[in-house]
Amino acid sequence: MSLKLKIILMTVIPLVVISYVIGWITINQSQSLGVKEISTFRESMLTTKEQALEDYVHLAIQSIDYLYDDTSRNESELKSQALEVLRQLRYGNDGYFFVYDEAGFNLAHPIMPELEGQNLINLKDSNGNFLIQNLLASAKAGGGFHQYLWHKPSTNEVVPKLSYAIWLPKWKWMVGTGLYIEDIGEQIEEVKQDVQTSINHTYIAILVILVSSVLIMVVIALAVNLHEHRIADERLRELAFRNVMLQEEEKKYISRELHDCVNQLLVSAKCHIELLSKELCQNGNTTTGEHLQKGETSLVKAIKEVRNISRNLRPSALDDIGLNAALELLASDFATSQNIQIDTHLDDFDDKLLPEVTTTLYRVVQESLVNIEKHSQCRNVDIILSKLGERLQLIIRDDGKGFNVSEALKGRGIGLRNMRERIEFIGGDFEISAEKERGTEVSILLELSTIIMERNHG
Repeated sequence: MSLKLKIILMTVIPLVVISYVIGWITINQSQSLGVKEISTFRESMLTTKEQALEDYVHLAIQSIDYLYDDTSRNESELKSQALEVLRQLRYGNDGYFFVYDEAGFNLAHPIMPELEGQNLINLKDSNGNFLIQNLLASAKAGGGFHQYLWHKPSTNEVVPKLSYAIWLPKWKWMVGTGLYIEDIGEQIEEVKQDVQTSINHTYIAILVILVSSVLIMVVIALAVNLHEHRIADERLRELAFRNVMLQEEEKKYISRELHDCVNQLLVSAKCHIELLSKELCQNGNTTTGEHLQKGETSLVKAIKEVRNISRNLRPSALDDIGLNAALELLASDFATSQNIQIDTHLDDFDDKLLPEVTTTLYRVVQESLVNIEKHSQCRNVDIILSKLGERLQLIIRDDGKGFNVSEALKGRGIGLRNMRERIEFIGGDFEISAEKERGTEVSILLELSTIIMERNHG
């Protein structure tokens, strides 16, 4: 598992766990509050209806109080008038009053008059609930409520009903009324749906926050990781460039030692052997003279090889007389060894450019010529070092067979990548273009303000 993935997982997993716990607690609390809210709502609605029923029944009793309290008239006549008054009373769409005696006989039922005179003491609803018995018991206990299923006239449906009844001890009557409460169930269902919708919204909000937080954390982690990678890459490039420059210094030192010390010693030995060979030849010792001449030939070859090694390590012209001279010498040697025509057009920057810039430009030209030698099969090469406004431009162009640049950059070879990295490290732009059978061009642009010694140090 990569370090990047470990960092992301270490960041995301705790966030997911915490969000899950918070979400679980929030949703459970919401559900608990929803249940309490529904229960409170139901109780509130029942209380409201119970209070309304009590008020209705008390109003009905008040409407017959003058008859109930009258002692001057015949009780049977008074009861008949009272029943007639109660039959006429209405409220709402389905509100009416009913009257039963102690034995369970219906005395008044304005909606279902066919029930009058019937004994309904054992009447039960579809749930097995004894309606009249329970209402009589509640009424005799001082007035009370009872729920049951009953036929609703306006809709012709059997729905839940809540009734309230009181007892008239003088006449031994139960007077009551009821309200259909199916609307409570409907409203409770609406409240349940609202609560569930709220819980769903909460769940979605938590999920959105969680996903957004995870995405933000992943983006932040990737951004931090990318930033760290860029810093690490920059430091790595800087380290690589410093290593290259140290190698250049080491090559410069070895080149100087070979040129100034080893080469001079070889030249001195050659001179002594040459003198000794002449002296022996003059004295007639031709065999020894021939051996010395062979040794002298070997020394000449050694001197030449040391000079080549010294120049390949670090051309002395680059340090002694500048970039232009080193490039001219490099081009001349290449043209001679490869039998290729090289044209150079070099503006004078030698006394102004920073040492690392001159070294980098020289190595890029050197690497380009090596690539030309290996791959181009060209006849002509142009090397152009010029000033374009506030920029320095270096172009190495050939008329060879060209190649596929993208494939070359993706391949195993590191020459092109090394050239690009060297130029980019000193702040330049590196471009390479090539076409099959139409040659290749390497182009480099550098801002003069960043590479001229006088402006950087003066």
